[in-house]
Amino acid sequence: MRYRAMAVTAAAVTAGLTLAACSAGGSAAGSPGAPAASPRHTGHLDEPATVAAVRADAADYLSLASAGQYAVTYQMLSAGARRAISQQAWVAVHQICTGASYQLKHVTVAGQTATVAVALTGAKHPGTLTETLVYSGGAWGFSPRDLSLYQHSTVAADVVAARAQGSCAS
Repeated sequence: MRYRAMAVTAAAVTAGLTLAACSAGGSAAGSPGAPAASPRHTGHLDEPATVAAVRADAADYLSLASAGQYAVTYQMLSAGARRAISQQAWVAVHQICTGASYQLKHVTVAGQTATVAVALTGAKHPGTLTETLVYSGGAWGFSPRDLSLYQHSTVAADVVAARAQGSCAS
């Protein structure tokens, strides 16, 4: 995920510089005779299927979750999880069930699947939980163990389910 984000950022910066130069009436290099920079397709940058890559992505995800950056963590879910859970439900449940903090304990990679042991503090039932990541399309994505928590008729019902499971700190 880190690599893809950097490629997107580089493309956005390049596009922004080109747009700024065009809107200012000059070329990208700032001199009338210089050729204008054009946005380049950065291509798909694969992440390595290694323990180090999983550890880095898991640490990023857990740091963002601890900081309340739930819309960003939604983008770090596996494609299957994003199909099963709406971003609105994901963000709303996590905003209400805030207060937990996480510490990465152990990472195991077996082919296209990784498990991450995480110490959970601040929740109703502190302890260790296991998160699963799947490698697909050149990136690791979190695959929540219980997608049904986010699939009730309302966010309030999703929160009730999360609280019943002990996933809410509040």
